[in-house]
Amino acid sequence: VSVSATFAQTPIELAKQQAELNAFHMKMLNAKPSKDAKKQAKELRKEGWTAPAGEKTLERQITESQLYSAEMTTDENGSMVKRYIMQTAVQTSGSYNAGYAAARTSAQVELAAMLKTQIAAAMQQKLDNNQSSEVSSTTVDKFNQRSKAIIDETLTNSIPVLAIYRRLSNNQFEVQVRLAFDKKELVARLKRNMQQELENEGDGLDSLVDDIINTHL
Repeated sequence: VSVSATFAQTPIELAKQQAELNAFHMKMLNAKPSKDAKKQAKELRKEGWTAPAGEKTLERQITESQLYSAEMTTDENGSMVKRYIMQTAVQTSGSYNAGYAAARTSAQVELAAMLKTQIAAAMQQKLDNNQSSEVSSTTVDKFNQRSKAIIDETLTNSIPVLAIYRRLSNNQFEVQVRLAFDKKELVARLKRNMQQELENEGDGLDSLVDDIINTHL
């Protein structure tokens, strides 16, 4: 007898998640640049990096990046894990806007490739270790293809935490972008969008998604 699981977040879970985000945003709003952020900003300026006009200062961007990197949350087992996945990319272009767009896309593509590889490897291991016919190679292929599409869609909701540039000797713009991805949102979206696949394949696949994202990234 199979028991159908529901992966949609409950109102209580959604309220808790929103409260966590509100507290984090308040902490970020009140945060002052740390000594380390000021030191890093000084070093970056020596290397020619600067923040675009009208945007947050280097010190502020570095401070916020540090806060995102340090933010912790609990997974489904109650263990403390880092909440955000951070990914940085650098691209060169003839304008800042073009370079920013290319760097942001590159960061998303790199993280998506990492996630897809981890999920494919974990699914293959499950297939190799499977002692029954619950998981077939066809199921693994289908699961991987579905997860790839969902990952690409989910990662478009990234949070830019650092965007800086410098002019090169050939007058090109070298742009560096750092993005933050919320693991909780990523896990919830993967489960919500793959609910049918997870239910069909039975025990273990839903926890596998949690393990891949919270343990390997």
